[in-house]
Amino acid sequence: MRSYPDIVLLNQILHIVFIFLPLLWVIGLLPSIDALLLWLGEQILVSVFGGSPVATDLRLLLMLVVSGVTLVVAYFLPSTITVIVFSACIGYLLSLNLGDLCNQLIDWCKSKQRNRLQVLHSQSEPPSKPGLGWRWGWKEALVHFVTTLVIGGISFVCSFYSNSANVTVFNILGYGMIGLRFLLKILGDVQSVYVFFGLWRNKLFPESVQNMSAYTKRKRTLHRVSFVYRILLRAVSPLWAMAYLGLFLSTSSLPSFLFALGSVRSLRCIWQDTPRALLELSVVHIINTVLTLDPTSWWVTAGLGIQHLLVAAILDRLIQLMDKLYCFVVILITSYSIEKQRRSSSMPLIIVSIILLPFIFVVIVVATILSAPLLPLFTLPIFLIGFPRPLRSWPGVVGASANPCSDSVYYKQLAPKLCTALSRHRCLGTAKAGSHYLVRFQDRMAWLQVLETGYGFCTISIKGMELQETSCHTVEAAQLDDIFETTFERSGGFPVCTFNKFPLHTLTAVDAVPVDTYSDARNVLTGIIDSPDVLRSIDKCFIQTLLWVFLYHNSQKHRDSSTSARSPTHVRIQEPTQARQDDGTKMSQPTLLAEVTKISGNWESRDSGRPSSVHSRPRSQVKPLSASWDSIKSWEDNDSLDFDLEDKPKKTAFNLNSRTKDSQRHKESPAIPGVLEGFTDDEEEILKELNFGLPPVNAINANIGQPQTFAMHSMQHKPLTLTGSVQFTSTHSSKLSLPLKWRHLPIDLSRITSLFGRFPKDWYSHVLQHMDLAQDGKSSKEVADEITSDDALTSMYMHLTMACYAVVNVFGLSGLDLVSAGASHVYKVYSGDVPWSSHLDWLKEDEELYTLVIKAYRFAFKLAYDQAVLGEADDFDEISEYIQQYNTEYYFGRDNDPEWAESVQQGIPQLFSLLHDSSEGVYKSRVLTRQPVMANIGRLNPEVVRSLWASLNLELLYFTNDDEERYSIQAHPTVLRNLTVQAADPPLGYPIYASPPMTIPTL
Repeated sequence: MRSYPDIVLLNQILHIVFIFLPLLWVIGLLPSIDALLLWLGEQILVSVFGGSPVATDLRLLLMLVVSGVTLVVAYFLPSTITVIVFSACIGYLLSLNLGDLCNQLIDWCKSKQRNRLQVLHSQSEPPSKPGLGWRWGWKEALVHFVTTLVIGGISFVCSFYSNSANVTVFNILGYGMIGLRFLLKILGDVQSVYVFFGLWRNKLFPESVQNMSAYTKRKRTLHRVSFVYRILLRAVSPLWAMAYLGLFLSTSSLPSFLFALGSVRSLRCIWQDTPRALLELSVVHIINTVLTLDPTSWWVTAGLGIQHLLVAAILDRLIQLMDKLYCFVVILITSYSIEKQRRSSSMPLIIVSIILLPFIFVVIVVATILSAPLLPLFTLPIFLIGFPRPLRSWPGVVGASANPCSDSVYYKQLAPKLCTALSRHRCLGTAKAGSHYLVRFQDRMAWLQVLETGYGFCTISIKGMELQETSCHTVEAAQLDDIFETTFERSGGFPVCTFNKFPLHTLTAVDAVPVDTYSDARNVLTGIIDSPDVLRSIDKCFIQTLLWVFLYHNSQKHRDSSTSARSPTHVRIQEPTQARQDDGTKMSQPTLLAEVTKISGNWESRDSGRPSSVHSRPRSQVKPLSASWDSIKSWEDNDSLDFDLEDKPKKTAFNLNSRTKDSQRHKESPAIPGVLEGFTDDEEEILKELNFGLPPVNAINANIGQPQTFAMHSMQHKPLTLTGSVQFTSTHSSKLSLPLKWRHLPIDLSRITSLFGRFPKDWYSHVLQHMDLAQDGKSSKEVADEITSDDALTSMYMHLTMACYAVVNVFGLSGLDLVSAGASHVYKVYSGDVPWSSHLDWLKEDEELYTLVIKAYRFAFKLAYDQAVLGEADDFDEISEYIQQYNTEYYFGRDNDPEWAESVQQGIPQLFSLLHDSSEGVYKSRVLTRQPVMANIGRLNPEVVRSLWASLNLELLYFTNDDEERYSIQAHPTVLRNLTVQAADPPLGYPIYASPPMTIPTL
């Protein structure tokens, strides 16, 4: 029987290893099956096929399949020329952003199935930008098609003349490639704030990022350098490397499979990661040129493709080894050098680590070979080997989990804007998959993780850090601020020899770029909101803003209804449920739109002027009291026949389906001849506009024959009724006529008569003069003059304005004036909490009217606040300018309202909120202003991040340590331990926002 000593030895070793497998599994050093398979697939894709780590598991599987098929096809090609040409063209195509192309094709197919147009890119992508590479289109397809043809032609020519290439050509191309790599390194570092591995501050970088003029001027110069850099990186370097490979790949004497493998990998790598490929080929050329090797040696016979593969694997592991050694040294030293990290066991652990340094070095080397994270146990200087895992570090879909809160919307708005800034300024440089960046601006921080890179694109994920800073969060944030301040700001400028003051810190400052996002300003209002003068100003401004809001709202509503009436088959009704959409201008809240045909059956449930608590209201129709013609005898003397008709009512749209239903209903219930019946107010106004029904006359009482109106509510006091036929002196007044439901005021006239003297008729006239009222060949000013002289319309607005004013600032104050009520009343009304009175129900029942009143009050507060801070307005023109700006560029509300978050997401220029800090007993204002905000960007050491995440995974999942004050989550100003833990995926981490993979072009 034959004996195999090697197999026997292996059998004995495995028996020993198997004994420790349960222990290794318990302490988390063995990977789960899914993590092991994903890690293995990623290593094959990167090391064997020359690809890049990818953003999703599905993309990894597809890239492995496509790459494998490419290798098989190349293996069966009949000649070396066809192998090289095929590998060059396919290598370029595989390095492109094919994932987004597939997503667009899938979305296009779905849109075809739904038979409606759709945006072809997912919500994870930034909105379409006017630039090359943001999404696939005909321009991108044309560019890549032409580039593929050029690549095929160059590779064919080079491989065809490969037999005639001599040593001189070999050295020219090889040393030229080395020179290109050095030049790319210099030009690339010049774009960053630090050069020479983050040690020396770049003198060409702007001296200050706060001085925008100097910053822009210096950045413009760097962008010219960047243009040269991109040409060398994206065109010259890969084509040069392809010529080098095309000439000398075919000299190999290897079997065809290894030749095909080397060709496929090398010709793809030069496009997938050009700087890395140039470095690897430069090392290969130096080895082949400097070292005198036997032509029959395995290295020479391996050929250029396999040599490139081996050198790439070695260089990749050497870079990882350097990062792991840095991680080991920093954690070891800072465990004693930082006082708050110092423990009684720190010095003994350092001594033991020095004694066991050879063993620790072996652990680091093994972790490097496996491409596994170095695991500091509980973040102490006790190092183990973490189980192998993909560079993404976390399973599941990227961006699928987060701990959302009210502040998450700020990062959601930031994400696409940050992508735009990163693409425009090229501030990530040659980012590699697995890199991590930290973006700091104002009181916010965003964590960027690079998931995938390729030719002309980079896929990242953005995570938002919590804004409510803990003590640990504050310590590390303060350290970041110190690093960025010493890097980007210095009085008197930076000398030539300025070195990085934090060389051992895990974060190295890279760049600072302006990002179009929100700046957040909070001010204490003590001395303003409680000032008697300001309170009186709010009271005065409220009447002005209330009148302005009513006029503009009714004008816009009439204009919208007129427009919709001209196209009845495609009319869309805008529900007046949100404050900022009521005036028809730029909306800060979502507009609820529905086709008329969809809501035609709900005219009665829709707000047609009848409060929900009232069963009936004055209608221009006979009450259907019975279901037969004999029921005419049942009419009573007190039955209302109130005809609310106007000379020229506002146009609106009605629905035939709804009209048909009403007609069918009233066939069973007879009506008095000549009376419009079966219509809601909205339908009735259209019929009046089309001259259907009777002419505008007073309602005739069936028994008495006298004009009569009836109350909408059952009130003990005598209501003020403005319904009935209104005789306007101007034919244009109907453009601004109040809706029927607002003409009936359930308020005793005697209670508001004293307020009529405060109605600002001059302001009323001024507002009309500045509205767009041109009609029938008359100028806007002529129409405004006619409307101003119409006492009937003026009376309407005076009664409604002063009634709403009284409900807010008079009736609910129990006899107090606004100054006596103080700041608490202002805050409550601003927040939508109007003091209770017997008339408050009337105001709240009409949601549209109530929303407009609160909107006007918020305008009034902001107007009074601005005048208190900036000075009194000189005239009505300035006041109008203020209010117009509020209406078009502001959102007013509370910062915890859903509409606030929607406004941020929509990009409203400014948002204003009034806050009350109950702990300090002060009122504050909060203003968000969308503007370019300087964001500081720093690159993190990737191995430190992976190590801390591996330690977190072991401690929480395997050791189940759920102590919120555990040592491993405490602040560490050098390695940013608390921020790194927070940036982990839930449930271990707690970012408040996590974006899906977002692709930005880097061409």
